[in-house]
Amino acid sequence: MRPRLALKLPGYAFAVGSLFIGAWPIRDARAAEWRYCLALSPAQHTVYMSAPFADAQSMETTEAEFGQALDQARLRHDAVQCPLGNAQSITAMKSQAIQYNQASGNKVVQLNWRP
Repeated sequence: MRPRLALKLPGYAFAVGSLFIGAWPIRDARAAEWRYCLALSPAQHTVYMSAPFADAQSMETTEAEFGQALDQARLRHDAVQCPLGNAQSITAMKSQAIQYNQASGNKVVQLNWRP
């Protein structure tokens, strides 16, 4: 019988082996992804934005969920975008988007939304 070595982390137990080694970098990369979502409503000269959030879902799924939330609130909008970055860069990206939209004459509406 071969001995097994287990690594225990809060809430997780992993067996050390090829599966553990292969899956670890992917899990780390996913955990580091941050997004915020926005959707422009040209007719209302408004842009709707979420707060930044950590996200492990696909971009398509997150964008669809934000769009559905806007639809349920009966907020007219064009295409949804959910830019990707790390915790620091996503805050800077959102700030730039706010400044750009305000300079373009759009009202920025902050929404308390997370996937």
